[in-house]
Amino acid sequence: MNSEMPSSPVEWARRVNRSWIVRGQLADHAESWLDHLAALNDDRLEASATAAKAMCGLRQRQDDPKPWFYAGLFHLATADEAARFLASHRVTKAVTPSMENDEDVRLWIDRVGPETVELLDRLRAAIRSLPPHSESRDRPRGD
Repeated sequence: MNSEMPSSPVEWARRVNRSWIVRGQLADHAESWLDHLAALNDDRLEASATAAKAMCGLRQRQDDPKPWFYAGLFHLATADEAARFLASHRVTKAVTPSMENDEDVRLWIDRVGPETVELLDRLRAAIRSLPPHSESRDRPRGD
């Protein structure tokens, strides 16, 4: 991440997302997610980008920043949105609050190793520490 500072959290998130090599087209899905939020214009775009940056700051120095970034970026996704944008991205989907009680997510978590469970727990705790977003409090989580 170079010294050139983007003018907004959204520009920062787009730039960081484009700079990483990730599996399963996660960068493409994240870009589509940002475009989706921009089209909705429901105040989640900037909140999601801000959360992505905050999550990167909450990780431990030795942690890969990618799971932290994407957890923050998608933390306001509804269950329907998570199913659409995160279908093949199990870690991010598993820590998205609207997916907490999803049966497929729970089954997957039951099959992963202790290191993954520990990462999921840390990501969830960090998400819970983020400031609440008014839009997410006013909307049902399963939309």
